[in-house]
Formats: sequence, structure tokens, C-alpha cells
Amino acid sequence: MTAGRAFDPARLRQLGTRLLVAVGAPEDEAQIVAEELVEASLMGLDSHGVIRLVQYANDARAGKIRPGAPVAIVRQTPTTAVVDCGLNFGPVTARRMVAIATEKARAAGLACVVSQNGQHVSRLGSYTQKLAEGGLVGLAFANSSRHGHWVVPWGGRDGRLATNPLSWAVPTHGDPIVMDMSTSMISEGKLRVLRNQGRPAPVDAIQDADGNATTDPNQFYGPPRGTIRPLGGPVGYKGFGLGLLVEIMGGCLAGNRTSDDLPYVNGLCLLAIDPGPLAGGPSFVGLMDDLVAYVGSSRPAPGSSEVVLPGALDFRTRQQRLQTGVPLDDETWGQLQEAARQLGVAVPD
Repeated sequence: MTAGRAFDPARLRQLGTRLLVAVGAPEDEAQIVAEELVEASLMGLDSHGVIRLVQYANDARAGKIRPGAPVAIVRQTPTTAVVDCGLNFGPVTARRMVAIATEKARAAGLACVVSQNGQHVSRLGSYTQKLAEGGLVGLAFANSSRHGHWVVPWGGRDGRLATNPLSWAVPTHGDPIVMDMSTSMISEGKLRVLRNQGRPAPVDAIQDADGNATTDPNQFYGPPRGTIRPLGGPVGYKGFGLGLLVEIMGGCLAGNRTSDDLPYVNGLCLLAIDPGPLAGGPSFVGLMDDLVAYVGSSRPAPGSSEVVLPGALDFRTRQQRLQTGVPLDDETWGQLQEAARQLGVAVPD
């Protein structure tokens, strides 16, 4: 395993903004992307955090990401919208979609917003969390175009789906409950982190190019490329079913054909529900507080100290890392330094 150290999140945001401005991003949009990536790392989701900065910068330099591209609604009704993201940075367009979904849900009670030509959105739970912090129930689905199909269907050898994460979040009087999960045994980003750290993948999570189980992340990256198994191990048909749902919501619902190799990275679908017309806004939050207390009152099982609700550990990690810094392994830090050197960007102390 490579060594590493912790970094001040403010300095990482500064470095990220500088890198993205250097590849053509308007400063306000570069700040949004850097904020989302550093926030993902603060929450402990390192696979979708600072490690992605070099990827985003390289994709912008290669023309895969189009910094500053307009984000436009191409079709809409009072409760729905199709948003053309123009291949701009995913966190920029996802925040815009949150704003659209919020406005429509508050006006009509619910909203469904889907994307076309979207890029990698980073931490999916960030956007349902924002909806919940605005008093809404949020759901999100993110698929990928064909070039990201690393996950095999149940019983298959060839990748036909992406890791296809889904997320939901609900408001409480404290931190919102935020579920953010891949429908595969492991996300590609976590494999990237494990490879950089020289650590093995979990047992039964990945396969080599011939469909044999392996724990070596390098066997996944190849060449030839390996695959990832659907969530669930011996009951992986459940994870496959959820992954298929994400494909439908993030891809087909936006008019994208799964078998086509389109230039987008993430197709994003956001659902926002205003609990006000249903349970009543304040009443709903009170009901959530009661549910949290009831579920949390379960006696811990042997070997466990408490019942932990979705997202709770992430918020704890955030508080800790705000004090101790964001940990980066030497490989990731070296890649950031090299990218800064190539772009003529000063690295903050």
C-alpha cells in the first residue's frame, strides 16, 4: 500500500479550481466542480472525490468535456424537464437540474428531470441531499453510456450495464437520511482507489476478461478489460434488477438507446416530491424523526455498537475530516502535482 497524508480541504478546492480554469472552465463553474469533488472526499466517498480532478482536467483537454457549455431545457411540462447538458462538467449540470426539480416540485408537488449529453456527476448523493435539505424527498438514478458498461448481467460474462448508482434522501430535523449506493458489487471509482493504494478488491466483486473471479484490480483494468459483478453475490439477480431500473430511468427515459455508444458519461434522472400536499411538510419531518428514533432503538447485534442509518457515517466522516484534512495516497497526490505542472498551475502550500 502506498503512503499518504491529509490535506486542507480549502487548499484542495483552490487547487481544483485552478486546474479546471486552466483547461477552460469559467471560474464560477470550476469552483462548483471543485466544491463537489472535495465535499465527496470529506464525506469519505474518495472514489468520487478529489481523485477525479485529473480525470476531469484530462477529459476537458481532450474535448470530451466542454467547459462553459450552455445547459438548456429542451422539453418540459409543469412536472417534467429534459435538460441538454452540452457535455459540460457533470457537477455543474447536476446542480442546475436540482434547481429545476426543486422549482417544479414546489409548484406542482412533484417533478422528474432527466439529462441528455451529461458528464460524470461525482457523488450522486450530493444531489438528493440538496433536495432533502430543501424539504423535499429526493431520488436519483445515474446510468452510463456503452463505453462504461463494465457490469455483467446476472449470469453473464460480458459487461452490459454500468455500475448504475441510485440514491434517495429525506429531510429530518437533523442531517437528512441519504442512501447512495452502486447496484454493482463495487464502483469503478473504488477500484481505482484500491489500485492506487495497492490493495485487493473484495472477494467475488470483479472478474477478469475470461469471467473468472479475481481480487486484483489490475485484472479489471487490463488489458484486456475485466468486469464487475452485480450487487448481491449469490442473489445478484437483485442487484441486476436494480441496475436495470437505473438504466431505464437514467437512459431510456431520456430517449437514449442503451446499445448506442453515445458521448455522454452519466445519464441523470432526478425525482423530487414535496411532502407538503401529502403528509404535510412539518408533519412529514416529525414522522421522519419518529421513524429514525424507532429504528435506532433496536438493540445492537453482537459485534455492533449501534444501528446506523444511511448517510450517518458519511456525515461523521465529514466532521472528522474537516478537522484532520482530506487523506490522499501518494499516487493520487503525484497525479495532481503532475497535472498542475503540465498546466502551469501553482500548487497551494
